[in-house]
Amino acid sequence: MNEQKDNIISTSSALFFQYGIKSVTMDDIASKMGISKKTLYQFFSNKRELIDQVCEWQLSNPKFSFKSDQIVKLNALDQYFEFFKFVNEILQQKSDTLDYDLKKYYPKIWDKFKDAKIKQFYTEILYNLQKGIDEEFYRSELNIDFISKNLVSFYLNLSITEYQVFSSDEVFNRNTHRELTLYHLYGICTNKGIEYFENKFK
Repeated sequence: MNEQKDNIISTSSALFFQYGIKSVTMDDIASKMGISKKTLYQFFSNKRELIDQVCEWQLSNPKFSFKSDQIVKLNALDQYFEFFKFVNEILQQKSDTLDYDLKKYYPKIWDKFKDAKIKQFYTEILYNLQKGIDEEFYRSELNIDFISKNLVSFYLNLSITEYQVFSSDEVFNRNTHRELTLYHLYGICTNKGIEYFENKFK
């Protein structure tokens, strides 16, 4: 990909995440990049095309992956601790505007992005669970398909308000995520795994 185009996409992604898609204009992006709007339109014919490519870029450049170079060599539990830290960082940002705007203003892009995001997250969790079983940190009899889908459903629906049991403050609270993590790990770990993660959480 053209380097300037890639920079535009990554910058737009950050702006959309911070302020939402609706409130960020092509002028805002051009200004942030220090380029003219004419230059912007050399790469994207309209905002919809830019949004579509931002979504594709986000899927190709996930903010977290169990298979990333930084953590792929860690054991499954240490990998999950990295996931725990990543989610804590995301929770502090308290932003779900991007998903909301996609659903409301660009439903076709949202449907494609949502389905790909679910599949990607599911595959990631499945990978960690199988790795933990192979390392004897997680119980071998686990239904890893069910657990993966359960975790994906929980995390991707955190901000849905229609059936929200947790308050907004609880949803974006580190203690809530810590309790969920402990609940998850005590449910899936072998004695070996429990001993290992209890030492980590002390």
